[in-house]
Amino acid sequence: MLTSEQRQQQQRVILVTGANKGLGFEVVKKLITEPSSFKNDLILLGSRDLKRGQGAIKLLGSPSNVHLLQLDTSSRNSIAQATNEIKQKYGGQLDVLINNAGILTHEKTVDAARNVFATNYYGIRTLNEHLSPLIKENGRIVNVASEVGAWALYEMSSDLQKKYQSSTLTKEQLDTLVEDFISAIGSNRLEKLGYNSKLPYLIYGTSKAALIALTRVEAREWSGAQNVLVLSVTPGLCKTDIIDHAPGARSAELGADSILFPVNAPTNELENGQFYEDGQQKPQSCACTKNLEHLSKKQE
Repeated sequence: MLTSEQRQQQQRVILVTGANKGLGFEVVKKLITEPSSFKNDLILLGSRDLKRGQGAIKLLGSPSNVHLLQLDTSSRNSIAQATNEIKQKYGGQLDVLINNAGILTHEKTVDAARNVFATNYYGIRTLNEHLSPLIKENGRIVNVASEVGAWALYEMSSDLQKKYQSSTLTKEQLDTLVEDFISAIGSNRLEKLGYNSKLPYLIYGTSKAALIALTRVEAREWSGAQNVLVLSVTPGLCKTDIIDHAPGARSAELGADSILFPVNAPTNELENGQFYEDGQQKPQSCACTKNLEHLSKKQE
């Protein structure tokens, strides 16, 4: 439990989900090791597995300002417990929430899709609903999406693109789009609905397209008087477990830099609800210009 004096010494409280390895671990590492205004922040290292989370903190050198928070973003119960822990131990306030946890599959089944969307879309949707009331004025919510989401949106029919990109899209309408997509996998109706069934990483890409759309909806809902920015970001294709450290991918350190840009950047350099990569605003729909054939087909 933090004392009031300790809280006063902390600059911010930052939660990074899925931070026991990969990009999330690199994000935490940069926050505590690089010379910046963030070096005194209290970092909550979110990890689904306690032992792996404890191991990650040891690898970081067991810094006093990094605390383990057990959090499975695909579980409503886990999200509720983590929310209560933040309220009880850390003053019930967050400055920054980085939704990094995500999974990928190469299967194309209803069960595989539900598993991916449980973490990549519904989990973030639920976690943000629980934690958005705890975000302090001028705070930020950063949803880690993917350029694959922009590719997936580009490959959709014009009618579907309009629905995903509608300026009046609601969460309920977005949920319907998601459920229709998952159902269409089982009934072989993807093409009829307007999806490109041959797109590599179709389920993963569509989950990230939905997350990019969710970010815009949340930005409209939560900016208000608190001046909270809700942004999405792509780290690029990085050498992490999710793609089996594939050759040709860039380093996780560079990916972490991309994630941290909307955390570090001045407010006047950011546009609420938008999608960023390497410090630049990125189109939310764009053609794939990369060769994905070299990527491993390991399923996380």
